[in-house]
Amino acid sequence: MSTSDDEQVEGVETVVTAVDENGRADVTPTDTPKHVVVLSLIHRPSPRLISYVQSLAGRGDEVELFTTRLDHWHEVEDLDPRIRLYALDRPEEQLFVRRVERALVFRGPKAVATAVKRAADQPWGGPLRRPADVVSRAQAKVSGAVHKRIFMPPYRAFRPRLLARRFDQGLRNIDFSGVDLVVATDVFTVTAAARLARRYPGVRVTTAMEL
Repeated sequence: MSTSDDEQVEGVETVVTAVDENGRADVTPTDTPKHVVVLSLIHRPSPRLISYVQSLAGRGDEVELFTTRLDHWHEVEDLDPRIRLYALDRPEEQLFVRRVERALVFRGPKAVATAVKRAADQPWGGPLRRPADVVSRAQAKVSGAVHKRIFMPPYRAFRPRLLARRFDQGLRNIDFSGVDLVVATDVFTVTAAARLARRYPGVRVTTAMEL
């Protein structure tokens, strides 16, 4: 976890739990079921995270899981129906910065390459055919490189903060006076968890998937 993440998680408890060789935490029966809010910004859930929420629900805890996409969770075999799933208030792809990037890096250059290709397909466009092929190949290669090397590094740095705000709508529907525990299951949810820790100081917030 980076220094900036450490600063953001000030006030958030970090604890360590033992897991078995399969990455599953031991289930400890509880007489008083807990109300647990789980945060995850990893698109495809890990086996350990699946096992963790399944174990919580299996022992009788009330589990509310906030994630980026529901489709991958709907694919989980035998997911406990008592686990309540919430997605971001809008898909990540609809964030303003992502829409601007698609327009500038992909759609704009592709439109230019397509226009050149259409011109080359005209009866008078023979001299443009070879340049059109070069432009088309170069557009795909350059757009991909700009996305991966220029856009994604700073986006990854700001992604936790951007997506933390996207949880707000769903989180407003949760009565945190009855929540016992908030769990940030990955580095991307640390910012959202820290905000909840400041907003609800009586709720225990942790980065450990412990039972």
